[in-house]
Amino acid sequence: MLVKIITGLIIGTGMSFFMSGIITIINTGIDARYLSRWMKAWAFAWSIATPIAIIIGPIARKYAVNMADYIKNIKS
Repeated sequence: MLVKIITGLIIGTGMSFFMSGIITIINTGIDARYLSRWMKAWAFAWSIATPIAIIIGPIARKYAVNMADYIKNIKS
């Protein structure tokens, strides 16, 4: 269980960091206040993305394993 939570924290943190940075650039461009806007967006995104990653991560892994097994069986 601890590994699932830590994995969700890592995924949620990384994804929210990069996504919020890229979306902030797209929406507002880069200027003197970019870093401030990005960090505000990241804090908001992190608070949503991390719990979702913790919940969805194990479910996604289960589906991925099932799909991989199905694909292996088709090729066999």
